[in-house]
Amino acid sequence: MQEKIIALIFDFDITLSPDFQQQVLFDHWGIEASDFWAKAAKNMQRGYDMEHGYLKALVDMRKEGQKYQLSNHDLYEFGKQVALYDGLSRQGGVRSIFDDLNDILQEQPYQEYQIKLECYCISGGLLPMIQGAFEAHQLGEYFKDVFACSLDEDEEGLIAFPKETVGHTIKTQKIFMIKKGTLPSLGRHPSEVNEVDEVPRIPFQNMIFLGDGQTDIPAFSLINRYGGTSIALYRETKKSDGSIDEQATAKTYKEGYKLAIESKRAEQLINADYSQGKPLKMALLHYVRKIANRIVDESLTTN
Repeated sequence: MQEKIIALIFDFDITLSPDFQQQVLFDHWGIEASDFWAKAAKNMQRGYDMEHGYLKALVDMRKEGQKYQLSNHDLYEFGKQVALYDGLSRQGGVRSIFDDLNDILQEQPYQEYQIKLECYCISGGLLPMIQGAFEAHQLGEYFKDVFACSLDEDEEGLIAFPKETVGHTIKTQKIFMIKKGTLPSLGRHPSEVNEVDEVPRIPFQNMIFLGDGQTDIPAFSLINRYGGTSIALYRETKKSDGSIDEQATAKTYKEGYKLAIESKRAEQLINADYSQGKPLKMALLHYVRKIANRIVDESLTTN
């Protein structure tokens, strides 16, 4: 019997967090982000892909001195400093959008049909930092699996070698793993994603994907093509006094519109703010309820 599951799938940087997670490291080191990304860009000019390019730049920072040396535990602890958008964190007992989304499925008839919500994160960022952020914001229980770049450590316990990278097309592989249920959290091996599945664990039409940039294009396209829901996000830019920088925000919006809406890769382009009464929260509540209603209708037809 097929489980009745709705999958909510997020990118991380600029989708859940208003800044790139590595900024926490740059602030600690006292360096400019542009200097680090310039080193990553030089690696890409030498033939590295985007993820391997920045991971090599990160590992090479250890050459600058002891304070630049990192272990995976260090990355996890730095991840706890990563900020999330309004409406997401549960720190201090505050309700999160995840509480409200799960509450929907406690209503009837959804509870009667045992419809569940599972959340996933697929990111080109650093796995331990994302895990640290989710722990700090008390969201770990909501995320079934997190897929992101990971690094092995050397004999000194310092990050040294890439174990896995998650880029443009790897994101689609992870979505197929979610579809088929070949997930680490279920004790399955990723190689099983290549097996033919008679009944998907989570059909594409039960998926909602949220992303913000170029690396999310293949995921947007895959979800959209097979009847799922893709939501593109853009970030408001603020001035030093806290007011909205309309010119900079308009530029970000136009880039997002061309990337996702004009190309028909996503259904909506929404400002990344998950707080009460904001369009993004209302959209997610709407789509979860819409999918849940369809699942109930399909179950009644089948029975």
